[in-house]
Amino acid sequence: MITTSSSRPNISDTNFPVLSLISNHYNSMFLNTNDEIELARYGLRVGSTLGTGTYAKVKSAYSEQLSHKVAIKIINRRKAPTDFQRHFLPRELSILQQINHLHIIQVYDIFSYGSKLCIVMELAKTDLLDYIKLIGRLNEDKARKMFTQLISAIDYLHQMNIVHRDLKCENVLLDKNFDVKLSDFGFARVIQTNELSHTYCGSAAYASCEILQGIPYNAIPADIWSCGVILYIMVYGSMPFDDSNIRKLVRCQLEKKIHFSRYKPLSIECKQLILSLLEPDIKIRATIIQIKNNDWIKGRISSIIINNDSPTNISLSGIGRSIPTTPKLFSPIVNNIQESTIKMMKTTITDNYQLSTLNQKNSFGQTINKSLTITNSLAKD
Repeated sequence: MITTSSSRPNISDTNFPVLSLISNHYNSMFLNTNDEIELARYGLRVGSTLGTGTYAKVKSAYSEQLSHKVAIKIINRRKAPTDFQRHFLPRELSILQQINHLHIIQVYDIFSYGSKLCIVMELAKTDLLDYIKLIGRLNEDKARKMFTQLISAIDYLHQMNIVHRDLKCENVLLDKNFDVKLSDFGFARVIQTNELSHTYCGSAAYASCEILQGIPYNAIPADIWSCGVILYIMVYGSMPFDDSNIRKLVRCQLEKKIHFSRYKPLSIECKQLILSLLEPDIKIRATIIQIKNNDWIKGRISSIIINNDSPTNISLSGIGRSIPTTPKLFSPIVNNIQESTIKMMKTTITDNYQLSTLNQKNSFGQTINKSLTITNSLAKD
Protein backbone atom coordinates (compact mmCIF):
# COMPACT_ATOMS: atom_id res chain seq x y z
CA MET A 1 0.00 0.00 0.00
CA ILE A 2 1.25 3.46 -0.90
CA THR A 3 1.10 5.81 2.06
CA THR A 4 0.07 9.40 1.37
CA SER A 5 0.38 12.35 3.65
CA SER A 6 -3.37 12.37 4.25
CA SER A 7 -3.41 8.73 5.30
CA ARG A 8 -0.55 8.94 7.74
CA PRO A 9 -1.48 8.59 11.43
CA ASN A 10 -1.64 11.63 13.66
CA ILE A 11 1.55 11.67 15.72
CA SER A 12 -0.12 13.72 18.39
CA ASP A 13 -2.59 10.89 19.04
CA THR A 14 -1.60 9.43 22.40
CA ASN A 15 -2.98 6.04 21.39
CA PHE A 16 -0.60 5.73 18.45
CA PRO A 17 1.96 2.99 19.20
CA VAL A 18 5.43 4.33 19.85
CA LEU A 19 7.11 1.38 18.14
CA SER A 20 5.18 2.06 14.94
CA LEU A 21 6.39 5.65 15.00
CA ILE A 22 9.98 4.51 15.36
CA SER A 23 9.61 1.94 12.58
CA ASN A 24 8.02 4.46 10.21
CA HIS A 25 10.71 7.01 10.94
CA TYR A 26 13.47 4.42 10.41
CA ASN A 27 12.10 3.41 7.03
CA SER A 28 11.46 7.00 5.95
CA MET A 29 15.13 7.80 6.41
CA PHE A 30 15.88 5.88 3.24
CA LEU A 31 12.63 5.26 1.36
CA ASN A 32 10.06 8.00 1.00
CA THR A 33 6.67 7.96 -0.71
CA ASN A 34 8.23 8.78 -4.09
CA ASP A 35 10.49 5.73 -3.78
CA GLU A 36 7.51 3.52 -3.02
CA ILE A 37 5.67 4.91 -6.01
CA GLU A 38 8.65 4.32 -8.30
CA LEU A 39 9.08 0.74 -7.07
CA ALA A 40 5.34 0.14 -7.42
CA ARG A 41 5.70 0.99 -11.12
CA TYR A 42 7.96 -2.03 -11.37
CA GLY A 43 5.36 -4.16 -9.61
CA LEU A 44 7.20 -4.18 -6.29
CA ARG A 45 5.40 -3.69 -2.99
CA VAL A 46 8.05 -2.79 -0.44
CA GLY A 47 8.15 -4.61 2.89
CA SER A 48 10.54 -4.70 5.82
CA THR A 49 14.20 -3.69 5.98
CA LEU A 50 16.60 -6.65 5.88
CA GLY A 51 19.87 -4.76 6.11
CA THR A 52 21.19 -1.24 6.02
CA GLY A 53 24.46 0.58 5.35
CA THR A 54 25.83 4.05 4.74
CA TYR A 55 24.65 4.35 1.14
CA ALA A 56 22.57 1.25 0.51
CA LYS A 57 19.78 -0.80 1.96
CA VAL A 58 18.18 -4.19 1.37
CA LYS A 59 14.39 -4.40 1.57
CA SER A 60 12.02 -7.30 1.22
CA ALA A 61 9.23 -6.82 -1.31
CA TYR A 62 6.47 -8.68 -3.06
CA SER A 63 6.90 -8.93 -6.81
CA GLU A 64 3.60 -8.89 -8.67
CA GLN A 65 5.36 -10.11 -11.81
CA LEU A 66 6.96 -13.12 -10.10
CA SER A 67 4.11 -13.67 -7.61
CA HIS A 68 6.47 -14.18 -4.68
CA LYS A 69 8.69 -12.26 -2.28
CA VAL A 70 12.07 -10.92 -3.35
CA ALA A 71 14.90 -8.85 -1.92
CA ILE A 72 15.78 -5.43 -3.32
CA LYS A 73 19.24 -3.97 -2.90
CA ILE A 74 18.81 -0.19 -3.22
CA ILE A 75 21.96 1.88 -3.69
CA ASN A 76 21.88 5.64 -3.23
CA ARG A 77 24.43 6.84 -5.77
CA ARG A 78 24.49 10.32 -4.28
CA LYS A 79 26.00 8.86 -1.11
CA ALA A 80 28.13 6.12 -2.66
CA PRO A 81 31.92 6.71 -2.94
CA THR A 82 33.23 7.71 -6.35
CA ASP A 83 35.70 4.82 -6.44
CA PHE A 84 32.87 2.36 -5.79
CA GLN A 85 30.72 3.78 -8.60
CA ARG A 86 33.61 4.00 -11.05
CA HIS A 87 35.23 0.60 -10.51
CA PHE A 88 33.41 -1.86 -8.26
CA LEU A 89 29.74 -1.27 -9.08
CA PRO A 90 30.05 -1.62 -12.91
CA ARG A 91 31.97 -4.87 -12.45
CA GLU A 92 29.40 -6.21 -10.00
CA LEU A 93 26.50 -5.41 -12.33
CA SER A 94 28.30 -6.97 -15.30
CA ILE A 95 29.05 -10.16 -13.39
CA LEU A 96 25.52 -10.45 -11.99
CA GLN A 97 24.16 -10.43 -15.54
CA GLN A 98 26.56 -13.19 -16.63
CA ILE A 99 26.09 -15.78 -13.90
CA ASN A 100 23.33 -18.32 -13.46
CA HIS A 101 23.86 -21.16 -11.00
CA LEU A 102 21.68 -23.14 -8.61
CA HIS A 103 23.79 -22.17 -5.61
CA ILE A 104 24.32 -18.50 -6.45
CA ILE A 105 21.67 -15.98 -5.48
CA GLN A 106 19.50 -15.29 -8.53
CA VAL A 107 19.12 -11.75 -9.85
CA TYR A 108 15.74 -11.04 -11.45
CA ASP A 109 16.11 -7.42 -12.52
CA ILE A 110 18.35 -4.37 -12.38
CA PHE A 111 16.96 -0.89 -12.89
CA SER A 112 17.44 2.69 -11.76
CA TYR A 113 15.43 5.82 -11.16
CA GLY A 114 16.73 9.19 -10.09
CA SER A 115 19.80 8.62 -7.91
CA LYS A 116 18.74 5.11 -6.88
CA LEU A 117 19.98 1.86 -8.39
CA CYS A 118 17.92 -1.25 -7.62
CA ILE A 119 18.94 -4.90 -7.84
CA VAL A 120 16.00 -7.29 -7.46
CA MET A 121 17.14 -10.70 -6.32
CA GLU A 122 16.15 -13.97 -4.75
CA LEU A 123 15.07 -13.72 -1.10
CA ALA A 124 17.00 -15.97 1.28
CA LYS A 125 15.93 -17.26 4.68
CA THR A 126 19.12 -16.56 6.62
CA ASP A 127 22.89 -16.63 6.28
CA LEU A 128 25.36 -19.29 7.39
CA LEU A 129 26.82 -17.25 10.24
CA ASP A 130 23.45 -16.59 11.87
CA TYR A 131 22.44 -20.21 11.29
CA ILE A 132 25.51 -21.53 13.11
CA LYS A 133 25.08 -18.99 15.89
CA LEU A 134 21.55 -20.30 16.35
CA ILE A 135 22.07 -24.08 16.22
CA GLY A 136 25.80 -24.44 16.90
CA ARG A 137 28.38 -26.32 14.86
CA LEU A 138 27.12 -28.56 12.07
CA ASN A 139 27.50 -32.32 11.99
CA GLU A 140 29.78 -33.52 9.20
CA ASP A 141 26.97 -34.75 6.96
CA LYS A 142 25.20 -31.40 7.00
CA ALA A 143 28.49 -29.53 6.64
CA ARG A 144 29.45 -31.74 3.70
CA LYS A 145 26.19 -30.98 1.90
CA MET A 146 26.51 -27.21 2.34
CA PHE A 147 30.24 -27.10 1.62
CA THR A 148 29.83 -29.17 -1.54
CA GLN A 149 27.17 -26.72 -2.73
CA LEU A 150 29.49 -23.80 -1.98
CA ILE A 151 32.37 -25.43 -3.86
CA SER A 152 30.02 -26.06 -6.79
CA ALA A 153 29.30 -22.32 -6.97
CA ILE A 154 32.99 -21.39 -6.63
CA ASP A 155 33.97 -23.91 -9.29
CA TYR A 156 31.38 -22.40 -11.64
CA LEU A 157 32.74 -18.90 -11.07
CA HIS A 158 36.38 -19.88 -11.46
CA GLN A 159 35.65 -21.69 -14.71
CA MET A 160 34.26 -18.37 -15.95
CA ASN A 161 37.47 -16.65 -14.73
CA ILE A 162 35.46 -14.86 -12.03
CA VAL A 163 36.89 -14.55 -8.53
CA HIS A 164 34.68 -13.61 -5.59
CA ARG A 165 37.30 -12.11 -3.23
CA ASP A 166 34.90 -11.73 -0.30
CA LEU A 167 33.91 -15.25 0.72
CA LYS A 168 32.65 -15.42 4.29
CA CYS A 169 29.78 -16.96 6.23
CA GLU A 170 27.66 -13.80 5.96
CA ASN A 171 27.78 -14.04 2.17
CA VAL A 172 26.74 -17.69 2.17
CA LEU A 173 22.97 -17.33 2.26
CA LEU A 174 20.55 -20.19 2.91
CA ASP A 175 17.13 -20.62 1.35
CA LYS A 176 14.03 -22.15 2.98
CA ASN A 177 15.47 -25.64 2.38
CA PHE A 178 18.83 -24.56 3.84
CA ASP A 179 20.54 -24.90 0.50
CA VAL A 180 23.48 -22.58 -0.18
CA LYS A 181 23.01 -19.37 -2.19
CA LEU A 182 26.27 -17.48 -2.61
CA SER A 183 25.83 -13.70 -2.63
CA ASP A 184 27.59 -10.31 -2.65
CA PHE A 185 29.74 -9.79 -5.72
CA GLY A 186 30.85 -6.29 -4.74
CA PHE A 187 34.54 -7.24 -4.91
CA ALA A 188 34.24 -9.88 -7.63
CA ARG A 189 36.03 -9.43 -10.93
CA VAL A 190 37.04 -11.24 -14.09
CA ILE A 191 40.71 -12.19 -14.17
CA GLN A 192 43.10 -13.46 -16.80
CA THR A 193 45.15 -16.65 -16.38
CA ASN A 194 47.84 -16.16 -13.71
CA GLU A 195 46.85 -12.50 -13.27
CA LEU A 196 47.65 -11.08 -9.86
CA SER A 197 45.31 -8.87 -7.83
CA HIS A 198 46.43 -5.77 -5.96
CA THR A 199 43.21 -4.96 -4.12
CA TYR A 200 43.45 -6.18 -0.54
CA CYS A 201 39.77 -6.73 0.06
CA GLY A 202 37.60 -9.04 2.12
CA SER A 203 37.41 -9.68 5.86
CA ALA A 204 40.57 -10.18 7.89
CA ALA A 205 39.25 -13.33 9.58
CA TYR A 206 38.76 -14.98 6.17
CA ALA A 207 41.71 -13.46 4.28
CA SER A 208 44.71 -15.56 3.25
CA CYS A 209 48.21 -14.84 4.50
CA GLU A 210 49.31 -13.47 1.11
CA ILE A 211 46.51 -10.89 1.21
CA LEU A 212 47.26 -9.86 4.79
CA GLN A 213 50.95 -9.44 3.91
CA GLY A 214 49.95 -6.85 1.31
CA ILE A 215 51.66 -8.55 -1.63
CA PRO A 216 50.17 -9.10 -5.12
CA TYR A 217 48.22 -12.33 -4.97
CA ASN A 218 46.46 -14.93 -7.11
CA ALA A 219 42.78 -14.49 -6.27
CA ILE A 220 41.78 -18.09 -7.06
CA PRO A 221 43.88 -19.70 -4.27
CA ALA A 222 42.80 -16.80 -2.03
CA ASP A 223 39.16 -17.81 -2.59
CA ILE A 224 40.12 -21.40 -1.69
CA TRP A 225 41.65 -20.23 1.60
CA SER A 226 38.42 -18.44 2.51
CA CYS A 227 36.50 -21.65 1.81
CA GLY A 228 38.79 -23.37 4.32
CA VAL A 229 37.86 -20.85 7.01
CA ILE A 230 34.18 -21.34 6.21
CA LEU A 231 34.48 -25.14 6.47
CA TYR A 232 36.26 -24.84 9.81
CA ILE A 233 33.47 -22.61 11.14
CA MET A 234 30.87 -25.09 9.89
CA VAL A 235 32.29 -28.07 11.78
CA TYR A 236 33.64 -26.28 14.86
CA GLY A 237 31.31 -23.31 15.34
CA SER A 238 34.33 -21.10 16.03
CA MET A 239 37.15 -19.33 14.18
CA PRO A 240 40.39 -21.10 13.21
CA PHE A 241 42.44 -17.96 13.95
CA ASP A 242 42.17 -14.95 16.23
CA ASP A 243 41.96 -11.84 14.02
CA SER A 244 42.26 -9.27 16.83
CA ASN A 245 45.91 -8.67 15.89
CA ILE A 246 46.82 -8.84 12.21
CA ARG A 247 50.54 -9.48 12.74
CA LYS A 248 49.83 -12.33 15.13
CA LEU A 249 47.15 -13.64 12.75
CA VAL A 250 49.62 -13.82 9.85
CA ARG A 251 52.22 -15.54 12.03
CA CYS A 252 49.68 -18.20 13.02
CA GLN A 253 48.68 -18.68 9.40
CA LEU A 254 52.27 -19.07 8.18
CA GLU A 255 53.14 -21.45 11.03
CA LYS A 256 49.94 -23.47 10.45
CA LYS A 257 48.80 -22.97 14.04
CA ILE A 258 45.22 -24.13 13.56
CA HIS A 259 43.33 -25.16 16.66
CA PHE A 260 41.48 -28.50 16.54
CA SER A 261 39.59 -28.97 19.81
CA ARG A 262 39.72 -32.39 21.47
CA TYR A 263 36.22 -31.74 22.79
CA LYS A 264 34.78 -31.67 19.26
CA PRO A 265 35.47 -34.99 17.51
CA LEU A 266 36.21 -34.65 13.82
CA SER A 267 37.04 -37.19 11.14
CA ILE A 268 40.64 -37.40 9.98
CA GLU A 269 39.48 -36.76 6.40
CA CYS A 270 37.73 -33.51 7.34
CA LYS A 271 40.73 -32.28 9.32
CA GLN A 272 43.06 -33.09 6.42
CA LEU A 273 40.81 -31.21 3.99
CA ILE A 274 40.80 -28.14 6.24
CA LEU A 275 44.59 -28.25 6.49
CA SER A 276 44.91 -28.51 2.70
CA LEU A 277 42.66 -25.45 2.26
CA LEU A 278 44.45 -23.40 4.92
CA GLU A 279 47.86 -24.15 3.42
CA PRO A 280 50.02 -20.97 3.39
CA ASP A 281 51.99 -22.13 0.33
CA ILE A 282 49.71 -21.49 -2.65
CA LYS A 283 51.72 -23.94 -4.76
CA ILE A 284 50.44 -26.84 -2.67
CA ARG A 285 47.15 -25.36 -1.44
CA ALA A 286 44.22 -27.54 -2.52
CA THR A 287 42.66 -26.82 -5.91
CA ILE A 288 39.00 -27.08 -6.85
CA ILE A 289 39.64 -30.38 -8.64
CA GLN A 290 41.38 -31.81 -5.58
CA ILE A 291 38.55 -30.64 -3.33
CA LYS A 292 35.88 -32.25 -5.53
CA ASN A 293 37.80 -35.55 -5.47
CA ASN A 294 38.56 -35.39 -1.75
CA ASP A 295 37.65 -38.43 0.38
CA TRP A 296 35.64 -36.33 2.83
CA ILE A 297 33.65 -34.68 0.04
CA LYS A 298 32.97 -38.13 -1.44
CA GLY A 299 31.79 -39.38 1.96
CA ARG A 300 34.67 -41.82 2.39
CA ILE A 301 35.22 -41.53 6.16
CA SER A 302 37.47 -44.01 7.95
CA SER A 303 37.61 -42.80 11.55
CA ILE A 304 37.06 -39.99 14.04
CA ILE A 305 40.07 -38.22 15.54
CA ILE A 306 40.19 -36.93 19.12
CA ASN A 307 42.72 -34.12 19.46
CA ASN A 308 44.84 -33.40 22.52
CA ASP A 309 44.78 -29.62 22.06
CA SER A 310 43.67 -27.09 24.63
CA PRO A 311 39.87 -26.69 24.85
CA THR A 312 40.13 -22.95 24.22
CA ASN A 313 38.00 -21.82 21.27
CA ILE A 314 37.93 -18.57 19.34
CA SER A 315 34.35 -17.36 19.51
CA LEU A 316 32.44 -16.26 16.41
CA SER A 317 31.38 -13.14 18.28
CA GLY A 318 34.96 -11.89 18.05
CA ILE A 319 34.99 -11.65 14.27
CA GLY A 320 35.94 -8.24 12.98
CA ARG A 321 37.51 -6.72 16.06
CA SER A 322 39.59 -3.65 15.43
CA ILE A 323 43.30 -3.93 14.80
CA PRO A 324 45.51 -2.71 17.69
CA THR A 325 47.24 0.58 16.96
CA THR A 326 50.55 -0.64 18.44
CA PRO A 327 50.99 -4.25 17.33
CA LYS A 328 53.84 -6.25 18.83
CA LEU A 329 56.78 -7.18 16.65
CA PHE A 330 57.20 -10.81 15.71
CA SER A 331 59.46 -12.79 13.40
CA PRO A 332 61.05 -11.04 10.36
CA ILE A 333 58.66 -12.72 7.90
CA VAL A 334 55.68 -11.31 9.80
CA ASN A 335 57.28 -7.89 10.04
CA ASN A 336 57.35 -7.78 6.25
CA ILE A 337 53.63 -6.99 6.29
CA GLN A 338 53.37 -3.67 4.54
CA GLU A 339 52.63 -0.80 6.89
CA SER A 340 50.17 0.54 4.33
CA THR A 341 48.22 -2.71 4.62
CA ILE A 342 48.06 -2.46 8.41
CA LYS A 343 46.98 1.17 8.15
CA MET A 344 44.36 0.26 5.58
CA MET A 345 42.88 -2.43 7.82
CA LYS A 346 42.33 -0.03 10.69
CA THR A 347 39.55 1.60 8.69
CA THR A 348 36.65 -0.77 8.19
CA ILE A 349 33.79 -0.51 5.73
CA THR A 350 30.43 -1.70 7.01
CA ASP A 351 28.78 -1.69 3.60
CA ASN A 352 31.18 -4.00 1.79
CA TYR A 353 29.32 -2.75 -1.29
CA GLN A 354 26.62 -5.13 -0.03
CA LEU A 355 24.45 -4.91 3.00
CA SER A 356 24.80 -6.67 6.28
CA THR A 357 23.04 -5.65 9.45
CA LEU A 358 25.64 -5.00 12.10
CA ASN A 359 24.97 -5.72 15.76
CA GLN A 360 21.97 -7.91 15.06
CA LYS A 361 20.53 -9.92 17.90
CA ASN A 362 19.84 -13.60 17.90
CA SER A 363 17.03 -15.44 19.68
CA PHE A 364 19.01 -15.36 22.93
CA GLY A 365 19.29 -11.57 22.79
CA GLN A 366 23.05 -11.68 22.38
CA THR A 367 24.67 -9.04 20.24
CA ILE A 368 26.10 -10.40 17.01
CA ASN A 369 28.97 -8.46 15.53
CA LYS A 370 29.29 -9.36 11.85
CA SER A 371 32.67 -9.37 10.15
CA LEU A 372 34.02 -5.95 9.34
CA THR A 373 35.43 -5.55 5.89
CA ILE A 374 38.86 -4.38 4.84
CA THR A 375 39.64 -2.83 1.51
CA ASN A 376 41.97 -0.41 -0.15
CA SER A 377 39.59 2.26 -1.41
CA LEU A 378 42.16 3.53 -3.90
CA ALA A 379 42.77 0.16 -5.56
CA LYS A 380 41.73 -0.12 -9.19
CA ASP A 381 41.52 -3.90 -9.63
